[in-house]
Amino acid sequence: MAVRTSATPATRVPVGLLAMALVIALISVLAVGLVVTGGSYQAPALGLPDPGPLVIWGSPILRLLTDLAAIATIGWLLAACVLDPAGKNGVVSPAGRKDLIRAGFASFIWAGLALVQMVFALANVLGLSLVEALNPQVIATYANEVPATRALIVVSILAIVVAIGSLLSSTTGAGMGWLVTALLASALPALGGHGAGLGDHAMALTSGVAHVLGAYLWVGGLFALALHAVRRDMPIQRAAGKFSSIALIAFVLVAVSGVANAYTRLDTINQLFSTGYGQVILFKLFLLVTLGVIAWLMRQRVINSITASRVSVFARIAALELITMGVAIALGVALASTAPPRIATQFLSYGESLLGFAYPPAPTISSVIFGFQLDPLFFSGCVIAAVLYIVGVVRMRSRGHHWPWGRTISWMLGLIIVIWCTNAGISQYAQVSVGLHMLQHMTLTMLAPILLVLGAPATLALRALRPSHGHERGPREWLVWFLHSWITRILTNPFYVFLVYVLGLYGLYLTPAFGWLMGSHIGHIVMQTHFLLSGYLFYWVVIGIDPRPRPLSYWARLLLLLLALAVHGFFAVILMMSSVPLAEEWYGVVRPPWIPDLLQDSLNGGQVAWALSEIPTLIVMIVISIQWARSDEREAKRNDRQADRDGNSELNAYNEHLARLAERDQRR
Repeated sequence: MAVRTSATPATRVPVGLLAMALVIALISVLAVGLVVTGGSYQAPALGLPDPGPLVIWGSPILRLLTDLAAIATIGWLLAACVLDPAGKNGVVSPAGRKDLIRAGFASFIWAGLALVQMVFALANVLGLSLVEALNPQVIATYANEVPATRALIVVSILAIVVAIGSLLSSTTGAGMGWLVTALLASALPALGGHGAGLGDHAMALTSGVAHVLGAYLWVGGLFALALHAVRRDMPIQRAAGKFSSIALIAFVLVAVSGVANAYTRLDTINQLFSTGYGQVILFKLFLLVTLGVIAWLMRQRVINSITASRVSVFARIAALELITMGVAIALGVALASTAPPRIATQFLSYGESLLGFAYPPAPTISSVIFGFQLDPLFFSGCVIAAVLYIVGVVRMRSRGHHWPWGRTISWMLGLIIVIWCTNAGISQYAQVSVGLHMLQHMTLTMLAPILLVLGAPATLALRALRPSHGHERGPREWLVWFLHSWITRILTNPFYVFLVYVLGLYGLYLTPAFGWLMGSHIGHIVMQTHFLLSGYLFYWVVIGIDPRPRPLSYWARLLLLLLALAVHGFFAVILMMSSVPLAEEWYGVVRPPWIPDLLQDSLNGGQVAWALSEIPTLIVMIVISIQWARSDEREAKRNDRQADRDGNSELNAYNEHLARLAERDQRR
């Protein structure tokens, strides 16, 4: 017994030393990357502000350490709620509980590093030394005004929430909630990077966020698996098999977003070879290909044949993959800390520089319907949704089950409308004209969700996905959990749906929130996402094909629909009677020459809101009427079958009851 206790610390010391050596090595790689890309410290010209070498070198180093803490947090959360063996009734296993505790402590470290990084970033932006930036008055005045430092403050707050929640949670559902929160926090710094100021800022921001999410899930999950393989505290083969699917998706996401990211930061392909920035990108591409080969070899030769004696082989290969990933992350931080060689697009007016594109010509039917401006987020999201739906239908039919063609057509038409609203010419005109913005809004929030709800995606997924074995939660089990969770009960509550879908119009358009959201690409995405999701929730409750916790009766659905129509119509009247242009602080700045009168443009928006609200309402009323009639018909058939089985005993008992009442009345 004494030999074991004395040997245990000796086996742990090299692991800690190796981890420390790896961090030092990654910092060295980061330093080399900064020198190559031109992001290292260089003394500015006389008279210009100089934050000093400590700030210039310390900012990317702290960013690397913050990223590593975030990766560890996400990896342990992913292991706790997905990879580790599951307990009964949604409770995590002992291994999962330990991973939640590890994630909590790692998240506290993440929060602290994010705050320290915020101070360094503030000093760098303001051109102050670290001592000057630590002045409480400077932090209180400027920290919330700079996008990069504001994002880090929010990251720190969310990381503390994740830390406390992870330490207090013991269910896989709660762990998944903290995982989603951690992923959201990790994506925030990418929204304020160098790509935000480029001409293709939509693609730069979308690809940057996708790159971070894919890399963090991939590296974090592998890190947690490698730790378990070294500790041998749970079966690795099943966890590695589940992680291989996640890793494949993450690899594709990282590869595609990396190429798109490089495109937004370079003017020509020659800059890949002629600039240090491009050469680092090429080396990252080489590392990505290497990682793909290692992952493929592990999937083909190791994961499918892991035994107790081969766990060490898996651990060594995972360690090699983690080192390669760490080098790629360090180089990514170097790239993110260096201004790209791409020259910012110069526009003719201030309004065009805010938009990120030149003013479109005067709108015509052709330019509004058939124009095109790529929005990578909604376009790729719709393509993925279409592919997944088709895969589900094919799987259903391969099993010999029927799936109505009408639902498939409805789903595809809904996705096409979403793509049109976010990628066609209307997406450009909506940013400079209130009238065309209302056309986009009404179509995105009232027409597209109807078709998407009629496609019944949740019902298709429940039928197409196979259930998992034992107590573990696969995609089908997670979907069932979500459909019956307290979150869904709140989201499908009629009062909440009505508040978000209808009254949200007043809170958005009749307050400064509309102009503020229009002033940034992120705000624009948030607004469009709100339109789509609020419409989907409303029609999910009203039409109700997919399962939900508390279905409404048909008369309640019609009442909710008519009430929404009335309140929506009153909103349109308010716009048409307004004497002040809508969101003048935005549309007055980005006004193209073909809009001479801002007030008339706002009145046109009110007319569009009034006119387009009736057609979707009529469609939904017809759908509800058909559903109601079919429900009565099914109920009548069910009663007829019951009468055939029991000899119409219910009706006979009712008639006998009436006869007894009549006889009693006669006796009286």
